[in-house]
Amino acid sequence: MSSELISRLEENLKSMKEWERKPVVEVGSIVIELIKLPARQRKRSVEPEKLALHVRLRDSFRGIFIERFEELDDLMRALATKTVQDIVRALEELAKSRKPVIEHGI
Repeated sequence: MSSELISRLEENLKSMKEWERKPVVEVGSIVIELIKLPARQRKRSVEPEKLALHVRLRDSFRGIFIERFEELDDLMRALATKTVQDIVRALEELAKSRKPVIEHGI
């Protein structure tokens, strides 16, 4: 891992506002952003502000936050399973078979 990348991330942590997003990469309809998460009060401690990756669809505001490599690895493995891929293909076929309803005003 590059010390230059770590330095840039430290600068972003200092300069970004809470919940601010910076695009990292876009692939098809997937957007991955760097986001600054605010400090969080826990029962016994305060979790400091931190950076995370935010993975979302381009036309959606909601997504998932990834803070550790283990989470990214789990997500990639889950998406690569045959079960998930088969379900997504079936959902796509189901969507194709449903005809849109067009209403015209009188």
